[in-house]
Amino acid sequence: MIIIEDIKIINFLQDFGSAKERQLQCLFNKYNDNFKRLLSYNMISKKGEIFVHNTKKIDDNMLIALDILCEYKGRFVKFYRGNFPVYITFLTKENLLYHIIVADDGNKKGIIKLVNSYPLSLPKADRLILAFPTREEVDEIQCEIPFLYCTYPNLEVINDEITEDEEIYWFLFYLVL
Repeated sequence: MIIIEDIKIINFLQDFGSAKERQLQCLFNKYNDNFKRLLSYNMISKKGEIFVHNTKKIDDNMLIALDILCEYKGRFVKFYRGNFPVYITFLTKENLLYHIIVADDGNKKGIIKLVNSYPLSLPKADRLILAFPTREEVDEIQCEIPFLYCTYPNLEVINDEITEDEEIYWFLFYLVL
C-alpha cells in the first residue's frame, strides 16, 4: 500500500523528472530517509544518487535548479516547475516571486537575450536567480529587476543584486521609522 507521503514524493518526481537523494531529504524534511522504498512501487528508478521517474530523463539543469531551491529552504512558501527557461518558480514568505533560470553552454547566449528583454520574454517575477557554467556572462546581463548570478556546480555567487536591493530596502525602511 502506498502511503500519502510517498505519493507526494512520487508526484514531485513526476513533475520535476529527477532529484538527488539529498534534495528530496531537504525539500521533504526527511533528513534520515534514503527513499529506497520508492523503488518498490515500480514508478521510480535510481541511478547513482539520483531518483528518476520512469517517464522522465535526468535533466542536469533541473538538478542545479533544485540545488538552488534547497539553498532557499525555509524562505519559500511554495514552489512549482516552470516552463523553459524558468526551471522553478517560488514564492517567499515576504511575498516575493523568484524565477530560477539555469543556462548551459548550448543556450547561454539565448538565455542572456531573454533575461535582458525582461519583462517581454519571461513571466513576471520580483527577482531572478541565474545559474551559468562560468562567470564570463555576468557583465552581459542588463536586467530590469534584481538578480543573483551564480556559477555551477558549486553555486558560487558572482553578483548578488538581490541582497543589495534588500539591504537598501531595509535601510530606507528603518530611516522612515
